[in-house]
Amino acid sequence: MMMKNTVIKSALLLLIVLATSCLKEDDLYENPNDPTTVSPSLIFSAITPGVTTSFTDSYIRMQYHIWIATDGISNVNFRSGFGGGFSYGTMRNILKMNEEADLANAPEYKILGKFLQARAYIEMTRRMGDIPLSEALQGAEIPRPKYDTSKSVYIQSLNWLDETNAELGAFIAANPGFNLVGDLYYGGDLTKWQKLINSYTLRILISLSKKENDPDVDVRGRFANIISNPDRYPIFTSLADNAQLDYKNEDGFRQTYNPDVAVYRASVNYANTYIDLLKGYADPRLFQVADPTQAAINANPGNLEAVKSDFNSYDGADPTVDPTTNITRRQEGELSLPNEERYWNFVGQPGILMSYWEQEFTIAEAAHRGWISNDPKVHYDNAIRASMEFYGVAEDAIAAYLTAAGSEYVTGDAGLTRLLEQKYIAFAENSGQECFFNIRRTGVPNLPFSGFNVGPSDPGYPVRWTYPGSEDSDNTENYRAALVRQFGAELDDVDNLIWELKD
Repeated sequence: MMMKNTVIKSALLLLIVLATSCLKEDDLYENPNDPTTVSPSLIFSAITPGVTTSFTDSYIRMQYHIWIATDGISNVNFRSGFGGGFSYGTMRNILKMNEEADLANAPEYKILGKFLQARAYIEMTRRMGDIPLSEALQGAEIPRPKYDTSKSVYIQSLNWLDETNAELGAFIAANPGFNLVGDLYYGGDLTKWQKLINSYTLRILISLSKKENDPDVDVRGRFANIISNPDRYPIFTSLADNAQLDYKNEDGFRQTYNPDVAVYRASVNYANTYIDLLKGYADPRLFQVADPTQAAINANPGNLEAVKSDFNSYDGADPTVDPTTNITRRQEGELSLPNEERYWNFVGQPGILMSYWEQEFTIAEAAHRGWISNDPKVHYDNAIRASMEFYGVAEDAIAAYLTAAGSEYVTGDAGLTRLLEQKYIAFAENSGQECFFNIRRTGVPNLPFSGFNVGPSDPGYPVRWTYPGSEDSDNTENYRAALVRQFGAELDDVDNLIWELKD
């Protein structure tokens, strides 16, 4: 569920009208009563990425929660939802926004349009692999665009991100205090958008860790350049920089998990993958995100606070077993539900697009890998502290956690695993697919699965999204050539490794 306000819906409707390609002859004559232009701020609001709200199906594949419907039995399918798509609609709207920005003398939207363009191509290529870029959006001139290699898409997009940072920095310097109209995240503050662009760039660079030695992409050099030049490349410095939208009891701003959809309270349960990791670390975030099982409450009546503070009072569903087992455990009160006060009463809670804690884990990992000279412990501690503060964990509990032998920063391979597990914990039910991309890249945590989740001949979790089904008929030659170039056969399979995942 993407949070959008009502003005965006109006803008989208207008964009659909503007984008219609099959025009009758009478349509070619201008009607003075119909709009032929639209404010670039409306288009910007419409194409700004939204957030993926907590407890939607997107987070099931990361095993944060599972759906247990007591009125029907179904397995948890970890291989569904991997059909890809090209974001050409977004791209066309960016082009339209650029046109309107020129007419309105509003270069700030063209600058941010370059960021959104880079992001759209990156998000496509990291899902599917090679995609059209250099010949895309050419209409009748090139109706069947060739596929650019994923490597070249990343290089071009990273260059666009760098250009966007420079152009936006120059615009801010020339227009101090400028207010961006149509900004859903930062109330018009362009300095925060510049931070988001650079923090997003760090996200993408760490996602290319398997290509750290490729001189053409220069992952390590690009990363170090951002970190060593904070004046030129400002990044997030606190939770106040999070790209987030606060939930409200209004259309377009409701958390998916809310009292208007009672089936969620009856069917959403935490998964033991997530709950057991929190318990293993004796992590106080558990008490903030989950409620104790009803069985634990019943076993200690009249002492609710003691039950809530006992790690043994919490348990998650096993997504790998026969679903009837979880149905029985749910009915017997043996499973933890999302914390009612925090999630069911969702008003005021934020949905996250990108966070400060993610950035700090990213910098910690880069330092741990030796890409930069920063102290990885500092950024590891920053990340955990920020995540815990986000959940409202008390300061003394945070300090104890960061110095405890089982959860403090450590070096070596064990330290990297711990860092990545902590990043998984912090990603719980936020930031969309980013946690999945991290797990796919690193294998941490090692998500379990069984025959109840995948077919007997399937290797397990998919590693990519398939191309749009129409490509084989609409762009046959280029589509099949891209498959052979990447995977050695004309096989568009979710188990094929794309460029960024190959050692």
